[in-house]
Amino acid sequence: MGLAEKRLAETIKTDKFPEFQSKLNELSGYDLKVEIDWNTFTAFDQYPLNRLANYVFSDITEFVQGICSDDMGKEAMQESVKGIHISNSDKEEDFKMELKDNVLYLTELLAGGVFSNHGPKVLKGYVESLL
Repeated sequence: MGLAEKRLAETIKTDKFPEFQSKLNELSGYDLKVEIDWNTFTAFDQYPLNRLANYVFSDITEFVQGICSDDMGKEAMQESVKGIHISNSDKEEDFKMELKDNVLYLTELLAGGVFSNHGPKVLKGYVESLL
């Protein structure tokens, strides 16, 4: 990680992440804690950080909005999902999502020319099936 990545990570932490966290809390109706393993994003070039802010944040926001569109969804979400943990990898075998101990763990593949992240429909389908 170079200076450019450090600066970008700090900008996301101070500008975009608080807005993202606030929006999730507003949509869900409770304090839905989001934790990001920043080291897994800054270990590469700027692409994972940009993709985190530009894709992952919006996909998670859309999925939460979809589930929490009514009181039943908000209640179910609040009972089962207390937090979201986001990490990044460059290994395909690490790409996964898992709801464990009331935390939704997302490992994305955001490094390199080809990237994969869990889109809102996939996230919503997975979480809804467990609520």
